[in-house]
Amino acid sequence: MTTVIGLTGGIGSGKSTVAGILSEKGAKVIDADAVCAELHKTTEVKQAIRDKWGRAVFGPDGELDRAKLADIVFADSQGLEQLNHVMHPKVISKIEQEVAECGACGGPALCVIDAPLLQESGLERLCDVTAFVECDKATRTRRLTESRGWAPDQVDRREAHQQPLDRKRQTADFVITNTGDLATLREHVEQIAAHLKQTGD
Repeated sequence: MTTVIGLTGGIGSGKSTVAGILSEKGAKVIDADAVCAELHKTTEVKQAIRDKWGRAVFGPDGELDRAKLADIVFADSQGLEQLNHVMHPKVISKIEQEVAECGACGGPALCVIDAPLLQESGLERLCDVTAFVECDKATRTRRLTESRGWAPDQVDRREAHQQPLDRKRQTADFVITNTGDLATLREHVEQIAAHLKQTGD
């Protein structure tokens, strides 16, 4: 029996790191951002985005400039809603398909959905448990500045379109603190994985 874990938490909290540790323990990881990136390469999605925002959000190679599009839509709530209208049904359908494949006979013991909008998109309904990755705002902002070059206001603009972190934390089955060293994080995540494998048998 496959146990489906939904990862949630603030931007830059380390959800992908937690997902990577679970992957090392044999979990199948479904990365919503990666699903989006693949869909952005399809003719249908590129045409829908080009119809709305024009060629300015595409690079010389004809591929979508995701960073440029994000800068536009996260400064325009109506634009973000329109983009979500294009993307969310397709992303959800793909993730539903992958979760179903995990639940097939001989599937992995654990399946992880790493999705920034887990609750907001309704993907939480596919999960047996949720885990909130906790990290203070200053650390998250520093990580995003170093890894993605984001300014603090970019983090705030994106999180303004998500459910409050306190609510996500309160409804989670597990809280994983990610402000210490990697070894401590790994130990905690591996304990949770072992527990879920045991209860899922």
